Amino acid sequence: MLFKNKNWVRIFSKIGLHLLFWVLVLTYFAWGFGLDVNPKQSFLNAVFFLPGHILTVYTLLYFLVPKYLLKRRFLAFFVGFTIVVSICGIYMIITQLSVNNNPALGGANITVGRNILPFIHVGAIAASIKLLKHWYFQRQLTIEAEQQKTVAELKLLKAQLHPHFLFNTLNNLYSHTLDASPKSPEIVMKLSGLLRFMIYESNSARIPLSTELELLQYYISLEQLRYGDRLEISLTISGAIEKYQIAPLLILPFLENAFKHGTSRQIDQCWISFDLAMENKMMRFKLVNSIDPNADDNLDKLGGLGLQNVKRRLQLLYKDQHSLHLVRLDEVFVVTLDLTLEELEDQYKDILVLNTEKKAYAV
Repeated sequence: MLFKNKNWVRIFSKIGLHLLFWVLVLTYFAWGFGLDVNPKQSFLNAVFFLPGHILTVYTLLYFLVPKYLLKRRFLAFFVGFTIVVSICGIYMIITQLSVNNNPALGGANITVGRNILPFIHVGAIAASIKLLKHWYFQRQLTIEAEQQKTVAELKLLKAQLHPHFLFNTLNNLYSHTLDASPKSPEIVMKLSGLLRFMIYESNSARIPLSTELELLQYYISLEQLRYGDRLEISLTISGAIEKYQIAPLLILPFLENAFKHGTSRQIDQCWISFDLAMENKMMRFKLVNSIDPNADDNLDKLGGLGLQNVKRRLQLLYKDQHSLHLVRLDEVFVVTLDLTLEELEDQYKDILVLNTEKKAYAV
């Protein structure tokens, strides 16, 4: 029922717009015939042109423009339009003779020499409206297609990111289970937390920044179980992180890269410095990790699939709102990311309040 009502509204709206167009056309030509001198005669003169205008406009709108002009068949369009204007000119000549031979219509000031121009003018206006409308809808379709392509590409990148992330974590768990390490249950528990995040929260377009950082802390704790005292981590977070939101799993690949291509290849003591600060809406993130100076990693690969994906996601999601720099020095790899974030949406604020209350109750 609602669908039918919308159709009727659309039909009446279209009829109303067409009626408004013809009222404006009549008024315009009546004004040209001297509306301020003799209104009745001016409108009568304008009405004589109306059938020709209707023929010209609707032939253009529903035949010549869609069938020929939009398909770039310009010669056929020009021939068709010439025929229509010629028919209108013949019609006005016949009308002219009828007016001259009918005393009841005497005074109608219609001259044959100016009969054709009004049809060309009105036809050009109607064709311009049709072309603008066509351009607008084509533009909307293009935008929609680009959005769908972006969504599909983001889903593909996420599908690549999740297995990549899980593969690294399961490798850590496997190494501990081989040694029957007492840390294995703790790894399983933390891994379940990460899986819960990826299943239930990472499908959202945006999540609270505090949630993303909580995920990172889970990951860091897993890696600390793996490395033990050999790993030194400095973690600094400042600013009003609870006020902002971010695309999920956007920072994690940088941290993964620091472990996979940095600390994991070092035999001696290794370290990672993680610094994230919010300054108004700007998130300033800096990650520095030690590396083996003799490693032959290719910096052009940006650390592998993880960083390739996150770089592409930044281009899609924060095209003109981020600045990313990756620098490899002799003994360190440095990531700096400046990212403009949106403020947290209301529904997430309520969730954060509930989570805070649950944690306080648990304590």
